[in-house]
Amino acid sequence: MAVLLTHDDVRDLLTMRDAIAALERAALEQSRGEARLPPRLTVDVPGGWLRMMPAALLGRGVMGFKEMHSTKGVGVRYLINLYDVASGALLAVMDADWITAMRTAATSALATRYLARPGVGRVGVLGSGEQARAHVRALAEVRRFADVRVYSPRPERRDAFAAWVRREFSCDAGAEDTAEDAVAGADVVIAAFRASGSPVLRAAWIRPGTHVVGISSVRPEAREIEDRVWALSDRVVVDDRAHVLESGDGRSAVASASLDPARAVELWEIVSGRAAGREGAGEITLFKSAGTALQDLAVAALVCDRAGSAGRGRDLGEFPRANA
Repeated sequence: MAVLLTHDDVRDLLTMRDAIAALERAALEQSRGEARLPPRLTVDVPGGWLRMMPAALLGRGVMGFKEMHSTKGVGVRYLINLYDVASGALLAVMDADWITAMRTAATSALATRYLARPGVGRVGVLGSGEQARAHVRALAEVRRFADVRVYSPRPERRDAFAAWVRREFSCDAGAEDTAEDAVAGADVVIAAFRASGSPVLRAAWIRPGTHVVGISSVRPEAREIEDRVWALSDRVVVDDRAHVLESGDGRSAVASASLDPARAVELWEIVSGRAAGREGAGEITLFKSAGTALQDLAVAALVCDRAGSAGRGRDLGEFPRANA
């Protein structure tokens, strides 16, 4: 039986800690060759775009796709269809807005577990939206931190973000007037800025030992991280090499010879022990994420299981009809 899960259903069923665990399990499946991740498809339309992202986790026995589309003046909508591999049956249709925020941050947290120094004093955050908040929440699952500094263009937004951090995590937090001030002295830098055509994070601001997370440059025209950040990093880890190299940051880094694509290690290689994570306290490490349907499906499968146990969602019956 298929079930329809709303945003509220998903939010109530999913915790950050469980999302990180689900993604770690998916990374190990990927290391065993039990994952399928074909190229995604993006269609530009007047005033927006439509993207389809299919994948399969064969160890988990699920397959499906995430559909997302952007409409000018409205925003982005996300939807996941999850299927059982063995029977082909539709398991769930779910609003994927919360899953997208959670899996993106949880993936970054999983990478941070292997790439950041054990002792984190200051965290620098570029951006104050949903993803920035989710990333601080996820970071708290893998590292303790004492201080958060945030920059975003609108003073009221960054002030509200700093107040939220102080309230939620009982640590020092402050809003800064520039991106450079937010990054200064940080042990972990989170670039969760709405990517445009120009980088917001400069290599000159990053000190030895820093771990950098970049999540916002996904489309070919979008930029977030200056090319020299790639060249400066002792270890470059990506969630998916092909997808990251299609991003504006990835394309620019390769074109400027700041990144040799062969130097970029995929996250599953780190998680499985096939490649090393951080090896020295002074290393600069970079995790660049473009987001994958494997991440979406790993978390969606967890939500689907939880929904069944909790009796959440609207029963759709035998939908869609099988045509034998």
